[in-house]
Amino acid sequence: MPSLKEEILQTIYKVFAEWSIGFSFACQKKCAVCCTQNVVMTALEGEAVYHLIKQTGRELWLAAQLQKKGITGRPALTTNDFAGVCLGQGQSVESAQSGNMSACPFLENGCCQIYEARPFSCRCFASVQRCSAGGSAIAPEYYLSASTAVLQIIEHLGQGEYWGNMLDVLAALSDLSPNQQVAALLPATFAAQARIQLLKAKPLPGFLLLDEEKEQISPLLDTIFSRQVRGKTVMAILNGS
Repeated sequence: MPSLKEEILQTIYKVFAEWSIGFSFACQKKCAVCCTQNVVMTALEGEAVYHLIKQTGRELWLAAQLQKKGITGRPALTTNDFAGVCLGQGQSVESAQSGNMSACPFLENGCCQIYEARPFSCRCFASVQRCSAGGSAIAPEYYLSASTAVLQIIEHLGQGEYWGNMLDVLAALSDLSPNQQVAALLPATFAAQARIQLLKAKPLPGFLLLDEEKEQISPLLDTIFSRQVRGKTVMAILNGS
């Protein structure tokens, strides 16, 4: 049975998918230019990946793909850290190391092999025109702001746990007892080296929304917070009620 946090995470995914269905994005199957190793996620999202891997008996496959991980840069700030700085609640830090734009090791023939459990950073990445190698995705500004706001909520949900590059998070989680079958297939120091690159997820300090965006984005956030999970609203659960 999924944990309460896992149910909330899936609820957030579902609400965002419902909200974004009206956008005319060019993304389609095997359109994978944007699928790089430069993806961030929380430990909670990483646990969802492990659930899928164990359900499908692909522990050996996951261990092999994780070892294709290139050098990953440690982000200087989590999404909520950054929001806190912008809102005057934190101190700025030196810029982050550059990410790794190599192809994601979970791609095979242009298709994501963990698609059902992919993190939100992958779910929200979209473009209104077909991307090309070295180019940039294009999306409405308020869509990008909405995606950032949802990233903030997901980070708040996973606060205190690992946050960082997807491959580093998955490597670090291999040390947990439920994932020992994967850990046994990895080099002895693999998880420890990944943990060095990770930060801890932080609480939500507030949203980075422009006044002119609130009319378009508030319905999304209101729907997320008002959804019921196990008899309580997501807002009440996140507030500890």
